[in-house]
Amino acid sequence: MIVFAFFLFVSAGFWLLQKLNDTFESVVRVPLELVSVPKSVIVTTPLPSFLTVTIRDRGTNLFHYMRSGRLRTPIHLDFSLYDNGSMTGIGHIPMSDIQHALQQQLLTSTRVQRISPDTLEFFYNRGVAKRVPVKFQGKIETQDQTYLRYIEFNPDSVTVYAPQAVRDTLRYAYIVPQERKDVGHTVTYDIGFMPIRGVLYKPSIIKMTAQVDIYTERTVRVPIVGTNFPAGISLKTFPAEATITYRVGAQMADKINAGNFVLAVTYEELLRAKNAHKYHLRLKSIPVGISNVRITPREVDYLLEKTQEEAEHQPVRE
Repeated sequence: MIVFAFFLFVSAGFWLLQKLNDTFESVVRVPLELVSVPKSVIVTTPLPSFLTVTIRDRGTNLFHYMRSGRLRTPIHLDFSLYDNGSMTGIGHIPMSDIQHALQQQLLTSTRVQRISPDTLEFFYNRGVAKRVPVKFQGKIETQDQTYLRYIEFNPDSVTVYAPQAVRDTLRYAYIVPQERKDVGHTVTYDIGFMPIRGVLYKPSIIKMTAQVDIYTERTVRVPIVGTNFPAGISLKTFPAEATITYRVGAQMADKINAGNFVLAVTYEELLRAKNAHKYHLRLKSIPVGISNVRITPREVDYLLEKTQEEAEHQPVRE
């Protein structure tokens, strides 16, 4: 068994040496860095951190790259070589520059087959910025018996650095679209912004608070009043009040009372009414933030009464 294992090891070694002399392709990741950037310049969209390079060579040389870490040395690109001095704020890296820099790290026998990405550019800004408000996009669904009161951002506006052509068109900083379901209480999320080429947001992450409240049901008694009646004619309804039942958030419940509702009947409406004895009640004023409003009773009997002294005791219907 020992002799067999020895010859098996020797034969495997010969086989490996034979295979390493064959030609192979290998994919490596080469670091990429933009250097010598002036302090007055803000890079809004940087270069990729790595290049994915496919190289072709003998197996022994590829094995050497793996062991030595030779391709782990970053390719340094000097900012000043790609700054055209204009206000466009875009730097283009010719692929010939990348190939030249790569070849300096490779053996003469190694051939570069592919480089990804095949287009390299970066965006920069010379400190010119604008302040824009943060804008929500998406949907937040709450649990039953709860509702979304409002959405708050902290901060509610951000500083945007971008090339002038892009900067002039920006009106809002849109967050990454949100799809939140079954939210049952007030929550705060860390949110980023929709990426736009050439745009840098500061800060890049903000806090979004979704204020959620619980529904409660309340009931108030509201008087029925007449408006726009001619002098000498008054309105009497039976009953004189109606019950208003509504749904409101717990945090707003104490701020809503009977005075926030108006049950008014106009003289013109009674003249147009088809039924001369009943009036269908409708709210003229509903507070903001309430829902599921119900009026009891929906219809009331009414009487138009002359108020002159000579007709004090002569009620009439119209």
